[in-house]
Amino acid sequence: MVDRQQGYRQNEHDNNASSAEESGYKVKRHNDLHTPPQVLVFLIVGAIILAAVGSFFLRSKLGPTQDPELLKNIQSGLSFHLVKDQAMSAIQLEPVDPQTELILMQPATKSTSAVHFKVNKEPALKGANVKRAYIAKDEMGSDVIRLSFDETGAAKLAEVTGENIGMQLAFIFNDMVISAPVIQARIVGGEAQINGRNIALIFEDIQPAEQKR
Repeated sequence: MVDRQQGYRQNEHDNNASSAEESGYKVKRHNDLHTPPQVLVFLIVGAIILAAVGSFFLRSKLGPTQDPELLKNIQSGLSFHLVKDQAMSAIQLEPVDPQTELILMQPATKSTSAVHFKVNKEPALKGANVKRAYIAKDEMGSDVIRLSFDETGAAKLAEVTGENIGMQLAFIFNDMVISAPVIQARIVGGEAQINGRNIALIFEDIQPAEQKR
């Protein structure tokens, strides 16, 4: 009888010990699964860095932020016309066929005189085909306006420049010649640039009212 009770107690002791070991294993396992605060901080910082890097590359790919007001004015006020002739005065460009030709002026600046251009009345390309326009800097640090055309405009730009190498293409904004560069080669890819001192006329037109006062 005594041996049986001792055996029962021994079994109970063994069961309790086994339960304690299992409980300790579970606690230890739970503790092992708990992420230390240092690791959490490291993961959060890493996520922030990755987000910043991703944002940088996305901005680099998309380019500078689009100014909606600039794009609106470019689309409504800009056109591109092939140049037939140019002179210091409009009289020197006569006669003019009012059905097919226009006489437009490139305003004078502090360092240049005004120039008059005889251009085709029908635009070779319209600002309505510009899908993106933004202000950038050229190699000399001067302001330029870079344009991206839609599919139709890109195809037309390639056609016009390919067929008229050596001629001038006037960039006209609100009936004023901003610049009239000579076409050097066929332009593919739908990208163009407006530069020169007279692009200030475009900037002035889009300045906020408080800056014009």
